Amino acid sequence: MSNQPTRETRRVRGGRHAWRPAAVVFFLVWLVVLPCARAQTADTTLHVSGVRVVFFGPTRAERDSIAQNEGLEIDDLIDDFNLYAGKAAVFLRRAGIASEFTESRTIIVKVGQAAFRTFDRRSIQDPVGMILADGLHEPRVVPGRGTDRDLILEIREYFHLGSGDGE
Repeated sequence: MSNQPTRETRRVRGGRHAWRPAAVVFFLVWLVVLPCARAQTADTTLHVSGVRVVFFGPTRAERDSIAQNEGLEIDDLIDDFNLYAGKAAVFLRRAGIASEFTESRTIIVKVGQAAFRTFDRRSIQDPVGMILADGLHEPRVVPGRGTDRDLILEIREYFHLGSGDGE
């Protein structure tokens, strides 16, 4: 008789369907914990130092409020912004500049050795935009949605990048 497990012994040891309870538990934890973690990020503070671009946008609750109170097509605005900001992020990565997306309400940017600039995302005129920072000069807030070309043009200007840098 062979030492290979038979179909019967595989079933007894857990075999083919043993992963299901673990997968179900993982999925349920993921389903509960992820939305809670995202909800917390909206009230957190993002600290920025060095050369970086921060793309910002509203939380889900803020989107719903904007849509209801102002009648804006906020989901279309967010979708367009994410598309164009994503393309700009590829440009930034090629240029060696860090970038990130945030829903954090407060963004604190370090300028120089000891100075900081604080931005309340909800006080900026548009629900989406970007903050350009190099760690030395005043950060630049670029509110609103633009095409990827518009965003890259702002990035090139702020960071003094030539037309061939990062592309």
